[in-house]
Amino acid sequence: MRTQHLLSLSTIVLLCTTSLSAMKFETLGYKATSMGGAAVASSSSSHAVYNNPALLAIQPRTVEVSLGAGVTATDHGAGASYVKLDDVGFFDALDNASSDYSTLSATDKKSLADSKYIFLGLNNNAIALAPQAYLGTQVSSFGFGIYESSDILATAIVDQTYDQLIFQDNASPTGFTLINDDGSESDSSLVDYEASSVQYAMEKGLTYVDTRGVAITEVPIGYGHNFETSVGNIMIGGALKYMYGVTYTQIVSFEDSQDDQTKEELKSSNFGVDIGLAYQPSFSYDLTIGLVAKNLNAPSFEFDDGTEYTIDPMVRAGIAYNLLDDLQIATDIDLTTNETLRDGVKSQMLGGGIIYEPFSDIFALSLRAGLQQNLHTSDVAGLVYTAGLGIGVKWIQIDLSGEMASNTNEIEGTSVPQYAKVSLALISRW
Repeated sequence: MRTQHLLSLSTIVLLCTTSLSAMKFETLGYKATSMGGAAVASSSSSHAVYNNPALLAIQPRTVEVSLGAGVTATDHGAGASYVKLDDVGFFDALDNASSDYSTLSATDKKSLADSKYIFLGLNNNAIALAPQAYLGTQVSSFGFGIYESSDILATAIVDQTYDQLIFQDNASPTGFTLINDDGSESDSSLVDYEASSVQYAMEKGLTYVDTRGVAITEVPIGYGHNFETSVGNIMIGGALKYMYGVTYTQIVSFEDSQDDQTKEELKSSNFGVDIGLAYQPSFSYDLTIGLVAKNLNAPSFEFDDGTEYTIDPMVRAGIAYNLLDDLQIATDIDLTTNETLRDGVKSQMLGGGIIYEPFSDIFALSLRAGLQQNLHTSDVAGLVYTAGLGIGVKWIQIDLSGEMASNTNEIEGTSVPQYAKVSLALISRW
């Protein structure tokens, strides 16, 4: 597969440690990822400083350290279409036709004719990637770490005025040839070429892939304190975090023969403030109710074109209940509707799950499952299934978690989820 054509993802992924982000409330951490995003009342220990610093006040262990990474992919219509085009050789045929039309085979011509409308249908469709990486640490009631959350959006811009397969052809009496929808050929002209050729639109930068990304690295320091009262435990926590952001824009050609037209990065730094609350009522200390407000100061970062990337304050509430010593259920809901890089697509998540940890004295086992749903009408994923498995010994475990959407796209007869996430983590506790 031609990696540049794949919306320049190979280039962008290499930059993900220094370029891209998330205006929505990111699901981060092995437990939240596999429990439908639930974390505000249940994600204590090493991820409390990120998900809800109030939970630092009630730690089951003295120290926990977690190291993890993951990636999310969301298909906003471009992914399935692009794979189809690549599989039938559309882009290879396009390159051949533009470089030397006389070398174009009958198969190439048929590929171009059969796939033209798929290509035109790419317009304004997109694909998004969201790499993540983190190192979280909890020591008693303090938490700190390094959390990077990234978003990359690649949007196909296909000028609908230029919808004809017209190419320069030295063997044609007019110097230009049109490939008709049935695969046959006709003589064309320079006027038609400049007015309606798909190839001409690419050469002039009218048809291209627009990529935008943001990477935000957060370095928080947090603390949580528990106030034991007659009505129960009231926990308050906060985190102050240094934030380093890199914004990235690039115009990418669909053709290998065309150089990228623009490529800009802008680096800047800011700080953010998070506060959290948690409550365990005296009638049942197995019940925890949590509330967190992140980025209260609305930190912002700039793109090279002068536009601002502002992370608006986001608020999430959650409930967790310990059914047994080794069995817990939890659920979260966003109380704010959060923006994403994709215009018109917003995020307001509702989700929850269950965790079962049958033993941890010497060996450790963690089984988790959940569901989540974006409540906003712009959602493309539908109901999302989540699951996770952790295994190891008391002091160190390896954990794999993932998410998969119920909504799918068809690629060559195979159903592919429109949204998927996978995350791998290493956890040490003592």
